Amino acid sequence: MDLAKGRENFSPKPEETQRLIRSYYGISRNLLIKFKDDTIDETSVLTQVLTSDSAISSMLDMSIRLLPGDHGLPLQQAPFDVPPAMANAVSRSGELLVTLTAGTPWEVVAKEVGNTFSTDSRIFAENSKDLDGLVDVIATWIASNPSPTRLLRP
Repeated sequence: MDLAKGRENFSPKPEETQRLIRSYYGISRNLLIKFKDDTIDETSVLTQVLTSDSAISSMLDMSIRLLPGDHGLPLQQAPFDVPPAMANAVSRSGELLVTLTAGTPWEVVAKEVGNTFSTDSRIFAENSKDLDGLVDVIATWIASNPSPTRLLRP
């Protein structure tokens, strides 16, 4: 919700986070994912901190992937598949509800019900494809080196 409301300052601040990474981060094998539509992405800053300034930099095994989506994509749930006949029935029911509720406070709710599977279904499909792509990248990266990640002691 903070991101959606435009909040830009978090605790700890980015500078403090970078200091903590330099001093204490000890995972040698890393996957960084940068999203194409992420307006608050700091992948390049993190890459710089890990590769040159961190305690792990000499043993770093880092992969970076660029994927569609934004900062919130990993937080999304995969939408369920709605059979076309059901989506059509809900859409038609929504039209009937709009007619029955015209001029009442319920009209807005009825319009949302009708639009849920018609207009938003394309958005669901696109987000689902992006989410599936994210899962595939992470699973492939994990499977590419099944040995346990080394943890260095600071």
